[in-house]
Amino acid sequence: MLHAVTDITLIDGTGAEPAPDSAVVWDGPTFTYVGPSADAPLDGVEILARRGYALPGLIDSHVHLTFDATLEGVDGVASDPIDEVRERAMENARILLGAGITSARDQGSRDSLAIEVAQAQRSGELRAARILAAGRGITPTGGHGWMIGVEADGPEGVAAAVRTEIERGADVIKLFPTGGVLGSGSHGYDVVMSADELRAAVEVAHEHGLLIAAHVHGREGIDAVLDAGIDTIEHATDITTEQAERCAGAGVALVPTLAGIHYALDRRDTLPPDLAERAEKVFEAQQAGIARAIEAGARVLPGTDAGTPFNPVGNLVQEMILLSDLGQGNLGAITAGTSLAAETLRLEGLGRVASGATADLVVVSGDPAASLGALWEPPLVVQAGDPVGTR
Repeated sequence: MLHAVTDITLIDGTGAEPAPDSAVVWDGPTFTYVGPSADAPLDGVEILARRGYALPGLIDSHVHLTFDATLEGVDGVASDPIDEVRERAMENARILLGAGITSARDQGSRDSLAIEVAQAQRSGELRAARILAAGRGITPTGGHGWMIGVEADGPEGVAAAVRTEIERGADVIKLFPTGGVLGSGSHGYDVVMSADELRAAVEVAHEHGLLIAAHVHGREGIDAVLDAGIDTIEHATDITTEQAERCAGAGVALVPTLAGIHYALDRRDTLPPDLAERAEKVFEAQQAGIARAIEAGARVLPGTDAGTPFNPVGNLVQEMILLSDLGQGNLGAITAGTSLAAETLRLEGLGRVASGATADLVVVSGDPAASLGALWEPPLVVQAGDPVGTR
């Protein structure tokens, strides 16, 4: 069936200036007309919205569907009943879609359950955001992320773990080569995977045509993963201008996940003192580094780390606001969360509103180029041509 939105201001996801008095028409899952409302072919078309602002479906480049977004939820996911964890992951994917996040990349899930979510969505069994799933992350024995990962040591062990996740159906691969902030396991900036282990993981992923991401806090870890040929760096804490320029030259994207610690520090009084101190220091270093990276021209994508304490899924707008404030600007943050994320994650046909592209669309009443807060709770979300309700 033909659908359209008319008389809207279009933000097409490419970074172009918003286009007023526009119309968007789609036939099933594909945009068929994007242009002036006065010229739109509207015979036999159901018009879903008149006026407002339209933009591509948003893409959250870093979520954890199996986490419960509580202080205890990070470690607790390891012992929660598996059926409960599976249903939580499915529900979180549904919530994402209602929030206008039509696609998301899961960066580690207990027992690879995000792969099940991805498959259920693709088959039509689950109405939810489309998911790129990393399955279980790869971490050394005792390393960060063990509760959503698989522990592996040595180049052969790491390579075998990557192959196992690929055999399980992973769309991307995730590594934990440094310590972290939340949960048990290693903390801090120390690099806990060797150069040979990192290279082995990258080689296997690339041999199978998959992108590979690395959780990294600290400059030493950033150098290590860049040397290994990583594709995206998650968190990228305290990145230098020189490292950011290296990322820009190599086509390596950064996903800082500022929202995760932002929401934790909003509840600082509920955090254990050591965690609060650790989070505050990391957040300051992240902000300073990402501001440098944006200024240096590195590709910086919004990803929320959703599922971490007090950081439920659906809050991509907050991450975009934080990036905008660090120098990306509102339109830049929208572009990063649409076309640049789609291009980086190889989501063909997504992230742009253009004739022939996949009909993912968000329509809001306020101007997100003026205030990103207009994107909260969108009244109309369209995924592959199908209108869905709000969260």
